[in-house]
Amino acid sequence: MKQLSLPLKDIYPLIAETLGGGGEVYITVRGSSMSPFLHDGRDQAVFASVADRRIRRGDIVFYQRRGGQFVMHRVYSVDAEGTLTMLGDAQVALEPDIEPEQIIALSKAFIRKGKRIECNSFIYKSYSYLWYLAYPLRKFYFFSRRTGGKILRALNLRK
Repeated sequence: MKQLSLPLKDIYPLIAETLGGGGEVYITVRGSSMSPFLHDGRDQAVFASVADRRIRRGDIVFYQRRGGQFVMHRVYSVDAEGTLTMLGDAQVALEPDIEPEQIIALSKAFIRKGKRIECNSFIYKSYSYLWYLAYPLRKFYFFSRRTGGKILRALNLRK
């Protein structure tokens, strides 16, 4: 399978057409907001149309921010009106007020380290639930990782 890397804004019409026809779209992860589960340039998300599907806490969705930026994050919460609050796995700040119309696609599976992980699998659901519960501890987790890395570099134990 040949891969091509283009800005999402340039291929969005093709993505919308594929999803509208019931197809799947594979998007290689860019950025670190979904770490530690998904890694930049290595892993892929498999997206399907969100039509007739209920979005729930813990789902990973592909959406467009009001400023035009395309983002893939996990749903932190959904209020009674359907408005979503988003949170990347490597983030501590919630992104509220995402309207259902901004959601382009819902994750179906992931290709992580070459293995396909279905979103309805027990392993994925368990990870998603535990990471959701760990939200209050994330600041401490990321602070300790950063600080530990600085110490190891200062001691020349890590590059």
